[in-house]
Amino acid sequence: MQHQVEGLSLKSLAILCGGISGEHEISLISCRSILHALDNSRFQAHVIYIRKNREIHLLEKEQVLSLSSNPKEVKELTGKPLDFRPYSYQGKKPGFFDGQKFYAIDVAMPILHGIGGEDGSIQGFFETAGIPVVGCSLTSSALAMDKALAKKICRIDGLPIVPFVELRRDLPLDESKITFPCFVKPALGGSSLGVTKVKGPESLPAAIREAFQWGAKVMIEPAIEGRELEIAVFRDEKDFIASPAGEIVCRPGEFYSYDAKYVEKDAAKLLAPADLTLDEQARLQHQACQVFESLGCWGMARVDFFMNKEGEFLLNEVNTIPGFTPISMYPRLMQLSGLEYSSLLSRLIDAAH
Repeated sequence: MQHQVEGLSLKSLAILCGGISGEHEISLISCRSILHALDNSRFQAHVIYIRKNREIHLLEKEQVLSLSSNPKEVKELTGKPLDFRPYSYQGKKPGFFDGQKFYAIDVAMPILHGIGGEDGSIQGFFETAGIPVVGCSLTSSALAMDKALAKKICRIDGLPIVPFVELRRDLPLDESKITFPCFVKPALGGSSLGVTKVKGPESLPAAIREAFQWGAKVMIEPAIEGRELEIAVFRDEKDFIASPAGEIVCRPGEFYSYDAKYVEKDAAKLLAPADLTLDEQARLQHQACQVFESLGCWGMARVDFFMNKEGEFLLNEVNTIPGFTPISMYPRLMQLSGLEYSSLLSRLIDAAH
């Protein structure tokens, strides 16, 4: 539904936040940042909040704008309960209904990090309704979310990856394939939730149990000695942009955990841009674009690598709904590419399909 403001037609935008994953609070903080930067002369934003119990609520923007930037201080919110109508009804487009008012939607922007949002499920939800979605499609979202499957595809395409052992509950583990130290993590997940650094075999069973708390498939990867680098990628009908690299530098002996990312202010430094030679920068940007294309991504993704001591760039993972919090790498790196936050949001929304 197009809204009129001073003679201009506004696009009705559903921003979906919250969700059922462990990244619920991070999603709300990302949504807060987006509301601050959104071009209100072009878009009429509706904040569609998915509570942890899967209820859908319409939030007032002020509820989100007043949230803390510390996820430990973010509590569940309550708004106006909604129903989603995925098919046209009495001549109206698909949209949300609060029992009295109908909200037709032109574009959906999921900011649902992790399971139930970044994994393709919400994209299929809107594709069924014929509503354009910001970012990757159902297929590319699902492929990227499954870190093991994403790496298999990229390996088939000849791209270097961090090696891994895949583990499921119904398959025995061959410990001869494990080298220490290693990382044990859920294959589907984000924000380092459920990730454990394991120094020796005596700690492996507990780390595996922890990872299985977050999903049915687990990955075990060797700890790479080197640098942790990230590239923000943007693509629309006009441009295919890979940003300069950013680097994550953690305190000695630590890794980029959930708390290091969002809670402990001095646990890690985010360097943007990273200190790379022109050749290293160009190689990494090219590799990030290759990964983006291998998985069929569109709109946005953050592609994460390790640079080992030999100077090789090894794919770690791909995030198709990267963080949009005030400290998140994706908008920071895109800014280095000449796309300011507000312009970036507008172009992502315009590229929705």
